[in-house]
Amino acid sequence: MSRQTEYMDGKDFTLHWWEAGEHICFYNARGEVSRLHIRQLQEEAVKVVRKHPSGIRLMSLAREVHNQHPEAPFACIPPALRALGRLTFTNVISRPERGLFVPAGMGELKAAGPAAREEEFLLPLAAFLEGDVEELTAAVPMGSQGLGDPWGVPDIVGVYRRCAGDAFSWTPEILAVEVRNTTEDLLSAYGRTVAHQLFATKTYLALPRTLAFSDKRELVARCQLRGLGLILFGPSPRDEYTLLVPARRCPPAPDEAQRFAERLHARDEEKFRTLFG
Repeated sequence: MSRQTEYMDGKDFTLHWWEAGEHICFYNARGEVSRLHIRQLQEEAVKVVRKHPSGIRLMSLAREVHNQHPEAPFACIPPALRALGRLTFTNVISRPERGLFVPAGMGELKAAGPAAREEEFLLPLAAFLEGDVEELTAAVPMGSQGLGDPWGVPDIVGVYRRCAGDAFSWTPEILAVEVRNTTEDLLSAYGRTVAHQLFATKTYLALPRTLAFSDKRELVARCQLRGLGLILFGPSPRDEYTLLVPARRCPPAPDEAQRFAERLHARDEEKFRTLFG
């Protein structure tokens, strides 16, 4: 006897679709029972996934498969695809994270050609944070410039402060960005970003888009836990910049924020005036 699972509308208890053995069954427009083989749906899903080297999410995948079977209820498609890459077609589909389907062997993206120097990303990133993210009033790239602090300085420093015409005034907030042009030594990059929270109200970690799916998943969780923002870019400085995780406002230590501003004023008065006016 084949296993049969019925899915019914909770409002009028009209039978929409059900799973019987290896088939999805449903009533068509003529009131007749139609069947779709689950493996057929999965084979069509594999073809769709292969067209997306960077991966495709479950609901987007289900919509593309449903476009080939518009007569079937959409609700029956996602359950038929959930085993894909875990129990079936494991040799051609990988599941690096929940809800993501990637062609096997494409779990990590490789950058073409030599990597751009880290300094080449600083100005475009500062412009992205100021113009697109709109979380700051001014930003300056610091690069390798030091302030006499053993913990180092962020690669980009920004400030969110009152501008002419604003009805309210508030204490200027410092924004710090740690930039890496490589996905190596992520723990060090993450640790330095956390250290910047001592004086910065919002802190971001910016990494290349070639970040492996598994590393991206863990970094997203860690950034959300600590309130850090995460930005992906590249591999070229002219490529798109994506805000993956928004930074959470975390009040810094007031005395450390003051010390940072004083050290910046002593080392580079021009950048200090750009930030604080």
